[in-house]
Amino acid sequence: MFRLSRRLTTRRAVAAILGAAGILASVAGCGMLGGSSDDNKAGGNGAGGLELTHLKIGAMPILDDAPLQIAAQKGYFKDEGLDVTLEPVTGAATAIPKLISGDLQVTFGAYVPILQAQAKGTGDFKFVADSYQTADNIFVIMVKAGSAIKSPKDLAGRTIATNTKNSITDLLAKSAMDTAGVDSKTVKWVEFPFPDMAAKLQAGDIDAAVINEPFITAAQRNNGAVSLLDIATGPTANFPLSGYTTTAKFAQDNPKTVEAVRRAIVRAAGEAANRAVVEESVIKYAKIDKDIAALVRLGTFPTSLDRNRLQRTVDLMKKYDLLTKDINIDSMIIAPATTG
Repeated sequence: MFRLSRRLTTRRAVAAILGAAGILASVAGCGMLGGSSDDNKAGGNGAGGLELTHLKIGAMPILDDAPLQIAAQKGYFKDEGLDVTLEPVTGAATAIPKLISGDLQVTFGAYVPILQAQAKGTGDFKFVADSYQTADNIFVIMVKAGSAIKSPKDLAGRTIATNTKNSITDLLAKSAMDTAGVDSKTVKWVEFPFPDMAAKLQAGDIDAAVINEPFITAAQRNNGAVSLLDIATGPTANFPLSGYTTTAKFAQDNPKTVEAVRRAIVRAAGEAANRAVVEESVIKYAKIDKDIAALVRLGTFPTSLDRNRLQRTVDLMKKYDLLTKDINIDSMIIAPATTG
């Protein structure tokens, strides 16, 4: 997943995005959870009898997280009687301990590490809402201009960069390569951050790289890199990437609060179908210039959790040995609660 963090003002600023992509401070809320436990309880007298009204939700300054960011910017949490602080996280893996400790009540994050933690018994987690799924050409394998690699089959035995091994990135890549007739087991996988991949390609340090937006557009414009294989088509088309997660205990103890969070996020996800809304939001929370926001390809923002989509993630993880045992997806999806 890509991170964007400072305002850009020129056409060449795409490259500057990449150098700054790791900075997360721009999404931090100014407030912290304050007051005593009594201060944090609606006690049946607050907004619709919500069990809690002050929440900390893990957030990231990336396109995938647009529904959460839109909900916060447009006051949808306030409409539900919630006072939400967005807490910066670097991903689901780092957010999981904070969920378990109660430092976060809900978090944005990729499904893969949540499902791995569930399978390992690290915790018991529930999915509150979906966030982002793939669309054409938002995840591709790229090679440098003039590369001897002309077709997907030429990837066999090559050195390919992924941002993190055994993540959704190389999971999709392996599936797409195998579908294209390439034995992904012959590939040497190396790790580089997304912002570094175009330069590594240009220098010949790697033969190919799995890259997502906005780094695809940047690599094409700045380095002449060539898209070789869209890894979000065929078996991985419309593939779920990320969502919003809480613990089973928090969901059980605070069903009305969780439902209020879900409603706010789903409301924002519905608005995210309008690209202009996403662009306006990402300019604010990711601190990028509007001309850059207008260039990136977007995935889709589902307004409901679909157990069949999530089961596809489990099945693909099992196929590539990222899960040691099966998971009951139905038990992880929160049914909408009554909030009257």
